[in-house]
Amino acid sequence: MTRAIIFVHYDRDNIVDDYVYYYLKELQKNASHLIFISTAQLLKKDIDNLSLYCSEVILRENIGYDFMSYKTGLSSFNYQEYDELVICNDSVYGPLFPLEDIFENMHHHPCDFWGITDNTDFHYHLQSYFIVFKKSVIQSKPFKDFWEQVKVLHKKDDIIQKYEIGLTKILLDNGFSSSVYTKFQPTNMQSIFIFLKKFTLSKIVNKITAILSGKDKLKRLGKVNTTHHFWKEILISGKVPFIKIELLRDNPMKIDIANFKDTIESVSNYDTHLIKKHLARMKEETCIK
Repeated sequence: MTRAIIFVHYDRDNIVDDYVYYYLKELQKNASHLIFISTAQLLKKDIDNLSLYCSEVILRENIGYDFMSYKTGLSSFNYQEYDELVICNDSVYGPLFPLEDIFENMHHHPCDFWGITDNTDFHYHLQSYFIVFKKSVIQSKPFKDFWEQVKVLHKKDDIIQKYEIGLTKILLDNGFSSSVYTKFQPTNMQSIFIFLKKFTLSKIVNKITAILSGKDKLKRLGKVNTTHHFWKEILISGKVPFIKIELLRDNPMKIDIANFKDTIESVSNYDTHLIKKHLARMKEETCIK
């Protein structure tokens, strides 16, 4: 089994944080070819250090977000020669569990591509912080065509719609099958709770009316980002190997994350000081308990 991995990096202070090095060391154990692509202005000493773990280090202009970096990585080598291709980025802490176990588990799944988590926010898609493509996809024309049409977009929402959601949709529309490592389905009560927090009274009334009239289904209550709303559940029961940095740094949905450190340490040997150090540098120490 040969596996190429493209890892995408950005840091506002133009450094490579310790949590990134930890991630790279774990990726290296599972990679035949590991490419590091950064839009930060890294020093030569950083590039030299990265070269200890990565087959290639590429610096590029900070435009186009992750998908332009993924495209840059794909154009730098013949990815079609490999059995698997992974695209991943530095937007998560981890891995909290051994990646080799996850790769082995998913190798036996009858699918053409898979992700760690999926998302129903906006539309169904595999979350692009970690997606694995098998040979059937790697060598396909739809996959090649998708990356050829990727261009610089300046709005993050446009990138999510056209590229993150678009990648999953194009592959599914062309007959490829997908899977997800962390399967989590919220209960009806959990969905209702999220819905009540997100919407105004009039929208709630309209939704309930639609459900009672049979025009809507309970499972469609609101849009759910599992890695935020159910971070604890998927860590404990789903064994998801990552936790989103955005959740701990910004907590945009105001989720209860007070005990994230204890939760991680209850299921993993991951050094949570790596998280604390990075969050402190991001000046979001209020997240630390």
